Amino acid sequence: MNEIGYHGTCSKYRYNIEKNGLDPSKCKHRDDHWLGQGVYFFDDYDKAMWWATSIFSQNNNCGGVIFQSHIEASDNEVLNLDDKKQLDAFITKTMETLKEVEKSCDRKMPIFEDAKLRAVFFDYYKEQNKISVIIGTFLKEFAGYTARRSHSEIELQKKIMYVTGIKFQERQICVSKKECIKSTKLIYNEEEEVI
Repeated sequence: MNEIGYHGTCSKYRYNIEKNGLDPSKCKHRDDHWLGQGVYFFDDYDKAMWWATSIFSQNNNCGGVIFQSHIEASDNEVLNLDDKKQLDAFITKTMETLKEVEKSCDRKMPIFEDAKLRAVFFDYYKEQNKISVIIGTFLKEFAGYTARRSHSEIELQKKIMYVTGIKFQERQICVSKKECIKSTKLIYNEEEEVI
């Protein structure tokens, strides 16, 4: 794997990232990450801009920044969920793991919320298979980076997308090993854009 990724975040993290780089081991631990723990990138600058704008509003309007990184990893360190064979291997291995857990728990499975169980699956798979990067495209009926619409228009949009079977695609890259993140540089700083 060799590609460019865009990481949108709040400007309060700017100087630390410029000094130390993007480091997955320093990320805030969350149990509901889409693809497990790590630094998240979009392959699309506009989506990173949307995320930077969203995240800064949740952090006292600190301003958004976007970093561009070169991401490199050997093929055996990458789980690409957009590849049907790799996705099938992940599902097969996860089903086997769930069966093992059920056996060792007297058939009483631990209780996880679905959103949190997703992160457990990915983090465990990464650890067991020495995976450093997970790539996945998520399908959404509604995305904040599209045209602004009223509540009734959003509901109509969701209906149209349901009927047509078409959804917005959001490809994300989760990197869990710092060595895979190369040449990080600041490419957008909202504070410098204000005139």
